[in-house]
Amino acid sequence: MKPLFYLISAFLFISFSSSATQSISVLAKHPIWLKLGHYKNQPATISYITNASFFIADNGRTDPAAELKATIHAFNNLPSMPCRYPARYQWLKEQGLTFSMPAAECPKLKQWREQQAIHSVSLVFASGYMSNPASLYGHLLLKLNRSTESKNKLLDYSINYGAHVPDNENGLVYILKGLFGGYKAGFSDQLFYRHQHNYGEIELRDLWEYTLNLNERDVVFIANHLWEILGTEFDYYFADENCAFHLAQIIELVIGDQLTSEGAPWVIPATIFSRLNTATYQGQSAVKNITFTPSRDTVFAKHVQSLSEKELSFAKQIFAESAVLKSKSFLALPVQSQKAIIGALFELVQVKQIQKQTPVKISELKNALIKARLKLPMGENKVKFQFTQQPPHKGQKPSNSSISAMHTAEQTQYTMGFRLSYFDILASDIARIPFSNLEMLDTELMFTNGETYINKVHLLDLESFNPNQLSWANESKWSWKINVGFDRQPALCRTCKRSFVMGGAGQAWQFSNNTLAYSLINGYLGDLAKNSHFYDSSVEVGIITGTDSGIKLKASYEKSFLNAKNPAQTKLELAVPLSQDIDIRLAVTRANSAMWQLKLNYYWQ
Repeated sequence: MKPLFYLISAFLFISFSSSATQSISVLAKHPIWLKLGHYKNQPATISYITNASFFIADNGRTDPAAELKATIHAFNNLPSMPCRYPARYQWLKEQGLTFSMPAAECPKLKQWREQQAIHSVSLVFASGYMSNPASLYGHLLLKLNRSTESKNKLLDYSINYGAHVPDNENGLVYILKGLFGGYKAGFSDQLFYRHQHNYGEIELRDLWEYTLNLNERDVVFIANHLWEILGTEFDYYFADENCAFHLAQIIELVIGDQLTSEGAPWVIPATIFSRLNTATYQGQSAVKNITFTPSRDTVFAKHVQSLSEKELSFAKQIFAESAVLKSKSFLALPVQSQKAIIGALFELVQVKQIQKQTPVKISELKNALIKARLKLPMGENKVKFQFTQQPPHKGQKPSNSSISAMHTAEQTQYTMGFRLSYFDILASDIARIPFSNLEMLDTELMFTNGETYINKVHLLDLESFNPNQLSWANESKWSWKINVGFDRQPALCRTCKRSFVMGGAGQAWQFSNNTLAYSLINGYLGDLAKNSHFYDSSVEVGIITGTDSGIKLKASYEKSFLNAKNPAQTKLELAVPLSQDIDIRLAVTRANSAMWQLKLNYYWQ
């Protein structure tokens, strides 16, 4: 009987070992396991995480199966390991695995996760910030919500992903390293109020919060995984492996691959929110609700809009001379009007202090406002502002394909265009910086007489017309533009073309919500059309206006200083939106001759 017993035992052992090996092999290829290790599949299996200390197996960064085996072994032999990898432990237990060692208590993890329970998860979009190259596209944060009726939401956790950039890094160096992977990056956690203060109060950026419709298990799972990866390092790439990509992949742990496309050459925060709005979770929308938090600048604009003409007149007088607060005419106003004026000026003082403008004058005005407000009855102004800013998922998609017809006195030409990202001056302003332009890799091919030419390659085209909205408030914002690339200039001559780098600076003045005028001094370097020098300069003036329906018009006039013989260039551009993803453009350019262009744009992501 003994030989038979040994034979059966050996058979059972071989069967069990084969089954276990097969199970590990299957689990090692499971999408959740690959996401827990942040593995990418193209061009070869390797983790985005670069520091070896994150992995248990020596070859864990490149071998998910080896990392899984090492993880199981660690859970069976080291009781502290579930505290280091709580999401791995949670998921493997849910797959039916049991471990010989009981899990430790994990006091640090419990304090971080449960001292004030995390009950939901949000993704937060911060609008673009033209003063920082890292924030031109906006920024994405992950928020772990712990607030209750008695606990302020500013005490929630926020999870940030960003590059580790040295202090006072040169802007050009930052852009180059950011594009080509010159920085390490990682996740960090802070109380949310720090980020809200920085974005909304310092950088004057609006915030949209998308609260996700997740159950308790998935909220805990996301929190557990964040605990695992805090302090890990990644290579940072501004275009694709950025905050939007890596934070979206955290959410994909529980909703699947609905937000990112591995191998995409670019990932933009607004794109993630567009996809998130259509994503599903357990048969329902993945988004539970959307909350808007205005910046200090947006709140101030609302205060000003709420003032009557008489109240606004007093606000202007008080800003010029704070002694008006003690005048009989001001004190004769109804109490609610006095509160409204003082409230608006308080907001203006906050903005001025952020911008560090005329600190002595602003400090004196603030003290005078405080004294005047203390003399009024308690209670806030009864006006409740309704903000109409639209969330980012309702904006135009970032990439563009176009077809157009161009007509000059000599011929008719046709073009096909492609723009990598993001928006131009005539695009929708939804969740974007009004009166600004941010285009990367804008290209056009031209077809005429059976031949094909490159009509335009603009590598980078930035414009920021920071308007001086309130002349009475001594605003002094600079407008600026940068453009690098190649294009043809058929309005100048049939064969005219240029390869150039240009920059401009000046001022802009806003007259209404939709209208501004600007004036710039521009400088050019490169192979310039009809120019015997490799440099030139010009003066440019223009107006940009639009309607609430989204129709926009830009008219500009530019005259060269050095090429006095060349005519000035006048340009008129009209954009008419047909839907969220389609618009039609009409452009008329005149120099030596007139050029008409009719273009159809399709926006996608």
